[in-house]
Amino acid sequence: MNLGQIGFGTYKITDEEKGIEVIQFALKNGYKIIDTASFYGNEEIIGKATENFNKNDFFITTKVWPSDLTYDGVMRSFEKSYNNLREKIDLLLIHWPHPDNFITGYKALEKLKEDRLVKEIGVANFEIRHLEALKNHCNIKPYLNQVEAHPMLAQNELARYLKNENIKLQAWSPTARGQYYDNKIILDIAKKHNVTPTQVILNWHLDRGYHPIPKSSNPKHIIENIESTNFKIGEDDLMKLNSLDAGLRVGPHPELFPYE
Repeated sequence: MNLGQIGFGTYKITDEEKGIEVIQFALKNGYKIIDTASFYGNEEIIGKATENFNKNDFFITTKVWPSDLTYDGVMRSFEKSYNNLREKIDLLLIHWPHPDNFITGYKALEKLKEDRLVKEIGVANFEIRHLEALKNHCNIKPYLNQVEAHPMLAQNELARYLKNENIKLQAWSPTARGQYYDNKIILDIAKKHNVTPTQVILNWHLDRGYHPIPKSSNPKHIIENIESTNFKIGEDDLMKLNSLDAGLRVGPHPELFPYE
């Protein structure tokens, strides 16, 4: 499965008319991955937006919410998502590692892959200890782990682990929701390359081998994001960006997520 370099995130895209418009715009402008989740409440919109495209030209990722991580719950969640997405799910993830149920939930994902109902399976927001538990209790290695990552949260230890395990790192909130666009290091690099702070950060992801999935409903920004592949940051500037890592999150830590 070819992830492409930059995917299209759809969190908070819930207006049907606008959603269909921006998803189709993204597909027409080079995006290969459309990322959603049962929790986002927009799978039907994505199904409608993509139904007239060649299904072999793009991939759809969706996710199972923690409250559905019983074996039967995963199967029900999959069936609902599968119908909403017009019978196309390429990659199915566990959205968050519910401490009591993520092993059971993942075994259900394994069954779906074995039955060829999905091409790949994986996880989101898993820490190393969760991945080690999967290794000890399950048979199919996750295709990827989708986690929060950006220069302020570089995920170095997790990234090294994933690389050793041959598991891809996909980055949600890859620009930290724009919170650091006024950072002097980022601004100086953007000015040097005549690009935007967003493009600098996404290019940083690509250099590290991460697969960022930025989200936007603005056509200008959708193009801006995909064009982040059009330049190369030098080693000195990459070192400056790497120095920004401070373990800062814009989303919840997996260990503190309110599962109940």
